[in-house]
Amino acid sequence: MTGRRFLRDSLGVALTQYVTRAVMLARGLVTAAALGPVGFGAWNALNLILDYGAYASLGAFYGLDRRLPPAVARGEHEAGGEAMRGAWGLALVGLVGFTLIVLVYLAVGSWLAVTGWDWSAPLLMLAAAALQVAIHYHTTVLRARGDFGVVSAAITLQAVIGGGLGLATVWRAGVWGLLWSWLLGGALAMVVLRRSLKRPPLTPGRPRDGVPLARAGFALFAFFLLSLIIRSVDRIALVRFGGNDALGHYSIGLIAAGLVLYPPEAVASVLFPRIAAAAGGARDSEQTRVEVTRVQRALTAVLPLPVGLAALWVGPIVGQVLPAFTPGVPALRVLAVGAMLLAAATLPGYYLLGLGRGRQALGAAAAAGFVAAMLIFGVASGAPRVGAVAIAAAVGQGLWAAVVMWLGTGLMVEGAAARRALCLSGFIPALWSGAWLLGLTAVGPESGAAAAWRSLAFLAAYAPALVVFTRGTGLRALLAPPRPAS
Repeated sequence: MTGRRFLRDSLGVALTQYVTRAVMLARGLVTAAALGPVGFGAWNALNLILDYGAYASLGAFYGLDRRLPPAVARGEHEAGGEAMRGAWGLALVGLVGFTLIVLVYLAVGSWLAVTGWDWSAPLLMLAAAALQVAIHYHTTVLRARGDFGVVSAAITLQAVIGGGLGLATVWRAGVWGLLWSWLLGGALAMVVLRRSLKRPPLTPGRPRDGVPLARAGFALFAFFLLSLIIRSVDRIALVRFGGNDALGHYSIGLIAAGLVLYPPEAVASVLFPRIAAAAGGARDSEQTRVEVTRVQRALTAVLPLPVGLAALWVGPIVGQVLPAFTPGVPALRVLAVGAMLLAAATLPGYYLLGLGRGRQALGAAAAAGFVAAMLIFGVASGAPRVGAVAIAAAVGQGLWAAVVMWLGTGLMVEGAAARRALCLSGFIPALWSGAWLLGLTAVGPESGAAAAWRSLAFLAAYAPALVVFTRGTGLRALLAPPRPAS
């Protein structure tokens, strides 16, 4: 993989995800305005079905993530086809089980009565979750086969059609417009994915044939599920103890935190098939290790700069566009710091999992996740205020990130000193950016003029860190225009 090809694939995936997030951000803001804090909080609670439904494959798709790239690299197409059908069959069984769990939970709980929505809303969201599982199956296979273009086009189409129509219909149709629009966007995305010449088979295999893949992907499945729990336990806690009103104010920060995590996830989605191929002996492992380490250093140094600047302007923008949500602005900034810490550990986590070392590290990661979840629930049960929960969430996310970073960097560099240096170079920029962000906004008004002078102060404070931590990463050479051939 050349540096420019990697940059092209990464930028393509990142652009797709940012187009997606731009549409979803616009939809989120319009939805917040249309539904108000209480309705917006209920909508975010409903989205937990979609978030957790993505794990209905029980790890089989993550097994494909590990097994398929080496098989593709070696040209073992028949074995790859059997693996795909087995994974798809097991995912369908998992989807049925997940649906039953959700239906039972809603039947015995009070959520439907509190929201005033009938069964139509969760049933439509379950349909959206099923469609998302099918999309996940296709994108997993197509990424492993190198068809990033079709994957990007399908995801973009789903966001533009599903999110755009939802944006246009939420004022008149409320959550029903959001749900039906997303289903339409997902169906069109599936049409695009099925047109690829590298598409996977739709005929499912026997579920038991997917069990070996689920075992192979168990560490990936468990790590990503733990990551989702870390990123959603604050929502669950606020639904339980704070109600939809508190969750509505808090959800503006969740949108921002999601934006922070997309650059490292875009880069990791490009690198992961190559890491898996290196682990399977189909690619040079030392070259892959060096590439991942350099990208990690560059990404963790650059990302806190735009995040900090954007968070400084959130106050006056929200005050003008969504004044009812201004109580959630301080929590948003704290959540942005937590997201930067999570972002720093994203690539080391993917590297750990791509090399197949996740199972050995799962105990430490699970312990960190349990402590973080208990901290968040403990704070929410005693003080279900958005600011207190955001601080607990950021601390818990930082704890999880520190454990994952330490585990992953041990494989990326040699020696304890180099490992400590890579960990520090990942966290110091995020913490430095976060300290200036929170310090500059602790006093003074939320106005455009205040955001402007705060931005200048932030730039002056962060520029030296950017220079120091990008030194030796090759970022300047990677971004420089190509020299003409002699």
